[in-house]
Amino acid sequence: VGLPSRLARRDSDVLQPSVGRFLRRDVGAPATLDIRARDSAQSFAPRAERLRNRSQGDAGPYGERTERAIELGLRYLAGRQQTDGRWQLHDQDRGPGNEEPGSQALQSDVAATGLALLAFMGAGYDHFGDVHRQKIDAGLRFLVEGQRPDGDLFVPEDSTSNQSAWLYSHAIATIALCEALGMTGDETLREPAEKAIRFILISQNPELGGWRYIPGSESDTSVTGWMLMALKSGELAGISVPQEAYSKVEGWLAEAQDSRGARYVYNPYAPDTARRRQGRQPTPTMTAVGLLMRLYLGWNRDQPAMQAGADYLLDNPPRIGTVRSKERDTYYWYYATQVMFHMQGTHWESWNQRLHALLVDTQLPRGSLAGSWDPLSPVPDRWGPHAGRVYVTAMNLLSLEVYYRHLPIYDTPIR
Repeated sequence: VGLPSRLARRDSDVLQPSVGRFLRRDVGAPATLDIRARDSAQSFAPRAERLRNRSQGDAGPYGERTERAIELGLRYLAGRQQTDGRWQLHDQDRGPGNEEPGSQALQSDVAATGLALLAFMGAGYDHFGDVHRQKIDAGLRFLVEGQRPDGDLFVPEDSTSNQSAWLYSHAIATIALCEALGMTGDETLREPAEKAIRFILISQNPELGGWRYIPGSESDTSVTGWMLMALKSGELAGISVPQEAYSKVEGWLAEAQDSRGARYVYNPYAPDTARRRQGRQPTPTMTAVGLLMRLYLGWNRDQPAMQAGADYLLDNPPRIGTVRSKERDTYYWYYATQVMFHMQGTHWESWNQRLHALLVDTQLPRGSLAGSWDPLSPVPDRWGPHAGRVYVTAMNLLSLEVYYRHLPIYDTPIR
C-alpha cells in the first residue's frame, strides 16, 4: 500500500505506490472509478482543457460555431456505431449520397473504427467518463478482441480491400489504442498497444525503410506516414520504439524527396507505366505527408526546406474545385493542416482561414445525416467514393480538432 498519487483525482480511492506519468487502472477495478490521468498528462492536456472550457461556457479558440460543428459531427458518428462496437466505412449510408456509381468501395471496419475513435478522443472524450464513454469503450473492445497473436489489428474483408487497406487500417487502429492508453493510463490497453507497435516494426521494409500494402514488401510515402504517426503515438504513451526504425524512415524520405528538396513523391520506384508513372511525380498530398514526417524526425520549422514546402502547400489551398480537378481532398487537408499548425505564423493563419470556413460551411446541419459531410457533394471527395461518409466525416473532424489533438502525436522536439 502506498500513498495517494498527486496525479489522482480528488474523489479517487485508488492508492499508488509511486508517482508516475499515468495512473494504473487495475484489471479488476470497477468501470465507474474515475481514475483518469488525462488531466495531468501534459501531452494530452489540450483535450482535457477543451472539455473544461465547454463546461464553463468557453467556446475555445475557434468559437461556438466550430464547437457545435465538432459536437454535431460526433453525434453523427455515435449514431453510426454497430452493436458490437465497430464502425463501418459503408453502412447505413450506402447508396445515393455515399457512393459514386461504378466505384470500388473499400471496406475496413478496423479503419473506420480507428478513425471514429480518434475523432472522439481528439475532442477530449475517453472511455472512462463523459457522454461518449460507452461508445469509445465499445470501439476499443472491438479492436482489441479482433487483434491477432502477432499484434495485427486488421480484420480481413473482401479481396480488394484486403490488398490495399490492410496496413493503413492497422496503423490507424494502433494510433487509436495508443491515444486511449496515453489519455487515460488504462493499463489494460498497454499489452495490445505494445503488440500493435511490434507488428509495425516487423512489417517495416528492411531495405527501403517504409511500409506499403503488405508487411515487409515495398514502401510508399502514404502508408509510411500513417505508420510513423503510430510509432510516435506509441512513444507518447510510454511504449519504447527503437531509433533504428526512425533512421530507416529517414532513408525512405531521402528517396521520396524531389530534387527540388521541398516536395515529395508517392513512390520513386513506381513502375514505368502510363497509369503508375504519376507516383514518381511530387504532389501537394505527398509533400504534406513528407513534411510532417520530417517534423517528427527533427527538421526545424524555420529551415529553408520546410519554409519552401509550406509555401508550396499554400499555393494549393483547401478548396472544393470541380469534378474534374478533384481538389476536394480530406486526406490532403488532414496532413497539410497539421504541417501548417506546426509552422504557425502566416502559414497557419492563411491555411486555417480557408479550411475552417470551408469545413463548417459544408457540414450537413440537419436531417438524418446531420453532422456529416457528403462524400460526393458538392463535388466528390478524392477518396469519398471509395471510403464513404464515415471516412470523410471523421477526417474533417480531425482537421477541426487539430488545436486540441495535435500534441499527443506530433509534439516531438523540433530542433
